[in-house]
Amino acid sequence: MIDESKLIFFTGAPGSKWSAVSNVLSMTKRISINTTDRKKDREYTHPTKFNKAQHLGSYFGTGMEFGEGWHEINKFTKQEILNEIDKAWEEKNPTEYRIVKSHMISNNLDFIAETFPESKIMVVFRPIESCYKGWFGAGGFDITYPKYHGYYKDEETARELIKEETKDARQWIFNNNLTVHTATSKHWKDYWDITDSENRFIKSIEGYFFEKKDPSRDVSLDTHIAYYNFDKIDERL
Repeated sequence: MIDESKLIFFTGAPGSKWSAVSNVLSMTKRISINTTDRKKDREYTHPTKFNKAQHLGSYFGTGMEFGEGWHEINKFTKQEILNEIDKAWEEKNPTEYRIVKSHMISNNLDFIAETFPESKIMVVFRPIESCYKGWFGAGGFDITYPKYHGYYKDEETARELIKEETKDARQWIFNNNLTVHTATSKHWKDYWDITDSENRFIKSIEGYFFEKKDPSRDVSLDTHIAYYNFDKIDERL
């Protein structure tokens, strides 16, 4: 039985650095996060030296391992969604939080909030052009997990869907008057008590290419986070 209050519906468009954000969040000691959805065949690390994009654990969405049809998740019942989520985790510890990663719920955030009023929602976004460059730079359709061809199909379709997901997510943040946080080392320290400023995921989110300390590369600080319904975890969120 899933404790709905321990679900974090986590979303961001491809290229938003949302995977790195989820990886950092999973390191917090402030709450206990269930990472038993991580398996070797659910990993992807970009093979180049300077791009540290890494996918860990389950992803939900049309054409992916879990969440088939979730581009229209509003057509599923609450129990169907819970059953699908439960498939991804080996250990069902109800006291631990689960990060439910899905690009596609960006288009249905009102439905998620209304259907799961006790659950949390976390939205990650970057400028749309940065998402395009980030996703194609991280491998695009060559990414081996999760699979993107089933829904994103081709470059033209992917660009349009990334644009829609980003715009819908930002509109939802605006409609709900949520505070937007820049994903910096200070944010992770202040909100999640993650103090390793040299954490490679944090540095990559900030845009710092730490393997090659090239002064011509600017720190971008263009990744942003909004939290919904996190007040019961920590009043600062």
